[in-house]
Amino acid sequence: MIRYRSAALVLAGLLAAAAAAGCGSPPGSGEEPRAPVIHLDTGAVRGTEADGVARFRGIPYAAPPVGERRWQAPQPPESWRGVRDAATSGPVCLQPEAPEMPQGLDQSEDCLTLDVTAPSGDSGAAGRPVLVWIPGGGFVTGAGSIYDPARLVRTGDLVVVTVNYRLGVFGFYAHPELRGSNFGLQDQIAALSWVRDNIARFGGDPGRVTLAGASAGAMSACTLLTAPPARGLFQQAIVASGSCGTSHPAGAFGAAVGAISTWQPLDAIQLAGRSLAGRLGCPDVACLRDLPAQALLPHTGGFPLLAYGTELVPDEPARVFDTGNQADVPLLQGNTADEHIEFTMAAYPEPLTADRYSAVLQTAFGPAAADVEQRYPATEFTSPTAAAGRVFSDYDWICPSWGSARQHSTKAPTYAYIFADDSAPTPAGTPLPPHVRPATAHGSDLYYLFDFPTGPALTPGQQPLADLLVGYWTAFIRSADPNGADRPHWPPMDEHNTAIRFGGSTRQVDMKAGHHCALWE
Repeated sequence: MIRYRSAALVLAGLLAAAAAAGCGSPPGSGEEPRAPVIHLDTGAVRGTEADGVARFRGIPYAAPPVGERRWQAPQPPESWRGVRDAATSGPVCLQPEAPEMPQGLDQSEDCLTLDVTAPSGDSGAAGRPVLVWIPGGGFVTGAGSIYDPARLVRTGDLVVVTVNYRLGVFGFYAHPELRGSNFGLQDQIAALSWVRDNIARFGGDPGRVTLAGASAGAMSACTLLTAPPARGLFQQAIVASGSCGTSHPAGAFGAAVGAISTWQPLDAIQLAGRSLAGRLGCPDVACLRDLPAQALLPHTGGFPLLAYGTELVPDEPARVFDTGNQADVPLLQGNTADEHIEFTMAAYPEPLTADRYSAVLQTAFGPAAADVEQRYPATEFTSPTAAAGRVFSDYDWICPSWGSARQHSTKAPTYAYIFADDSAPTPAGTPLPPHVRPATAHGSDLYYLFDFPTGPALTPGQQPLADLLVGYWTAFIRSADPNGADRPHWPPMDEHNTAIRFGGSTRQVDMKAGHHCALWE
């Protein structure tokens, strides 16, 4: 668990970075904002309306998870009198400082809120399709409120819900005295239940919900595809830059970091939870609940893991996909071309030499290292570091996604993609150095889907691809098929392993052959 912490904190920031500049409203057109009011069972909320979208922020979807509710399943939200101001987002869930998160955001253990963004006008007039966005951040940082979905809303005539959920030690702690774990996942299910019960009042159709997320959000979404309590709460899924098969071999996050899998047996996480309780001088959970949140926060990086063997996640999600028992909903799934390149540079700050590259492969793959190096010779890349980044991108991220997509394609329409625009802004905020280019980093595609008004703007050359991606995504959300007459044809995944590759020219590719997935099988 301690080894995983350092890797988790790397994971924690890079996805959140893609959205870090997205807090707040896009620049206004100068029109006077309006203040629509929606009446919920818990009370009325007053939002804002401008520039073609209505926004309702900071709506509680569950009761504050504090005091006795710490490490409990989320409870129904409390009612309020009068009209609640929904002009600003609620506090983000408690998390360690990360340079990729916007500065100055309020944090609180009382953070179970969501934001709703809908087309402006009579929000109750039409049953629009709904996107529920689960943010990434390695399960220790991030917030739904920093993603601005206005462009998706305007282009697709959608209702978008972005969700905050408990993180780290507050969301994924386990102890033998507790009933299960995965409180952050339980929050996500509570948010989906809130959407089912309330979204029609914002003009959304509760029977046309797409669950989507990237990185940790993608791993959440694919896990909920396998979770019995989530059945029926969404009808489609988008899983971006993560899958239920994502894992990392020894050395992928540094020479001293062992193999990592996000999903662990419940008793393993309980063991870590009991160890933390001992270090904090607490004999039981009651003592832990009495501790101030700030006493727990320094330990949050030790709990970025999802437990299986629980009521929510009975079996390891990868095994559920293996047996074909996941929900049979249409799926759009894919990756950036070089998911692991920034992780590789963080793990090995000094550029790898050819000999060091061989040693890294030996650590990761043991007797198979020679076969891997033969398939990924350093001489075919701009540097040994670039070669290592591609190895880990294919093994850790892309081929597991391909495998999940192939498995799912026998149950429901499944569309796979690779995002490969090597001009895309990086989530770390700085251009990739020449010795690893060309490459497309983890999370860089999010700039093409969400608005980040205070972050790096897309160039005129990048905007057409952004428009294309938004068109595909919104078509899928509306109809379970991303295709349209104005876009290159995107065939569903089948025995030909066909995916769409975005970047340069958008074209069909053989995902299995292009990323040596036969080797990794």
